[in-house]
Amino acid sequence: MDHFLLKYAAKIINNVVNNIMMNKTILCSLIVATTLISGCDYFKNKKSAPVEEKVETSNWSCTDAKNIGQVEAYLKAEYLKQLDKQLRHSNYEADQELLKKITQNVKFKIKNVTTITDDPSTAKNLACSSDLVVQLPKGLQKRAENAYLEAPCEDCEGEERVSTFNLRDYLESGESNLTLGDDQLSGAYSYDITKTDKEGLTISAENQNAVIDGIVFVTVKAVEYESYVKQNSENREYSEKYSQEHAAEVALAQKVMDIRQKELDADKTKGVERLNQIWDQFSVEQKQQLQQDQSDWFEKRDVDCKVIAQKNVYQLADNDKEIYQKKSDYWDDAMRQQNEAMQYSKCFNQKTTERIIYLNNIFN
Repeated sequence: MDHFLLKYAAKIINNVVNNIMMNKTILCSLIVATTLISGCDYFKNKKSAPVEEKVETSNWSCTDAKNIGQVEAYLKAEYLKQLDKQLRHSNYEADQELLKKITQNVKFKIKNVTTITDDPSTAKNLACSSDLVVQLPKGLQKRAENAYLEAPCEDCEGEERVSTFNLRDYLESGESNLTLGDDQLSGAYSYDITKTDKEGLTISAENQNAVIDGIVFVTVKAVEYESYVKQNSENREYSEKYSQEHAAEVALAQKVMDIRQKELDADKTKGVERLNQIWDQFSVEQKQQLQQDQSDWFEKRDVDCKVIAQKNVYQLADNDKEIYQKKSDYWDDAMRQQNEAMQYSKCFNQKTTERIIYLNNIFN
């Protein structure tokens, strides 16, 4: 009985041990399986992590509102920077109150965007073209147009601009392809969007553009309008004063020239009469002997005096000028011709006097 019980107990213990070993194997299998499953999920998660860190592809577009907004903000800032630079280097005073109103209300709008890049999904750079429309504050265009016509001409020596060329002609001429009208200035504009490893998306926009230059030009003209009007008024006053003073100097130059000419004409008449008197004192034989010499002298006198008379008054030293010649800066063409005739008369008189002395010596 005891042996049977012991044998039966040993069998039961053996079954329990076997069950325990089997359960341990299953547990180990579950643990290993769980570990493998967890490991697969871990590596799977590690592999897909970069996808979650990518920049949202909704911004990878030329027409994305956020991207366009950044370009428009950049354009406004660039406009303000260039405008400030031009006004600081200008010779005219700007209306600061008007300038503030304009800069607060001018608006830059990117419209009609076109993506130039063929396949944006694989590209790292998007080339974008568009129309840039600048909405002007009401009245700015008209004021700028008036200011353009009023702006003093830099190459006109203080005079006002004389031309039918207006502001629209100026802006729309050449290769700028700008359009001005209805308080708007528009033209072509391009920008690029680039993918980078660190920054994500960057936008490269033009800072040298005809539209920006155009709106800066329009604004400068508008805020300097009153300064142009003031400058032109001062120029007119100066011009009128200068014209009056110049006219007075011309009249004085003409008067002193006419007085000198009367003197020369009178001397010429006296000289000719005196020369004829001396000649008449000679006998017939003496005249025949001197006839050829007298003819040669007449010819030489005329030729020499014509050459001397052609000498430009500006080639003379100040000490060599006659009093009337010191006003030569106010001569016109007629007065320059008059001077040449007077210098001929002066030479004529000098040589006639010399001939009179020569003939007198022969006679005596």
